[in-house]
Amino acid sequence: MTFRRASDNWLWIAAALSLALSLTRWGAFVLYPFMLFTTWVHECGHAVMTLLVGGHVHSIVIERNAAGVTRSLIPQGRIAQGLVASAGYLGASVVGCALMTAARRKRSAHAILWTIGAFMLVTLVIWMRNPFGIAVVLVWSVALVVLSRQGSGPLSWFVLSLLAVQVALDSVYDIRVLFLVHGGYSDAETMSRLFVLPSWVWASVWMVMSVGLLTWTLLRTR
Repeated sequence: MTFRRASDNWLWIAAALSLALSLTRWGAFVLYPFMLFTTWVHECGHAVMTLLVGGHVHSIVIERNAAGVTRSLIPQGRIAQGLVASAGYLGASVVGCALMTAARRKRSAHAILWTIGAFMLVTLVIWMRNPFGIAVVLVWSVALVVLSRQGSGPLSWFVLSLLAVQVALDSVYDIRVLFLVHGGYSDAETMSRLFVLPSWVWASVWMVMSVGLLTWTLLRTR
């Protein structure tokens, strides 16, 4: 019970800090590294799903404006391409909610941080191709691996909680951009070309699913 109260406190502190920072004029600057982390999660969602449907990932690029592009060879079937297109936003939502759940498990923070950092190093070697993206992934991976060596202390809990909150909220918040994009390239536009329905429909579906998953996670881990 003591651990559960402590982990709940860190989650609430991380959520309150994220909200407070987002309301300040310099909040975007402070939270910028976490936006880049969420972009990495988003693009890895595309990449992992590409492998699952039998495709091949050529590269991942992360830009300074926190945009990302995953270049890959995907099987011709609409279902496979639709799964890959949906895996970015929904994958980030799943990862964010999984981190929120994991942040409440006793003595798991350091192991989770180490695993994320190690996986980031793997993606750095096999997928990252632009200098900025390489720098982002390298800094985050080293920081998480070093932090994981601190054990399951308060700092590890807090960082894991902050990552969980940021990824979970960003995965929902970022979908709003899709309602403003008409034409051009986006995951929702890709779904529109594949399945006829307009892009705003797919954006709405992803939004509902992400909000539902976040709500379910909060209820399960309250």
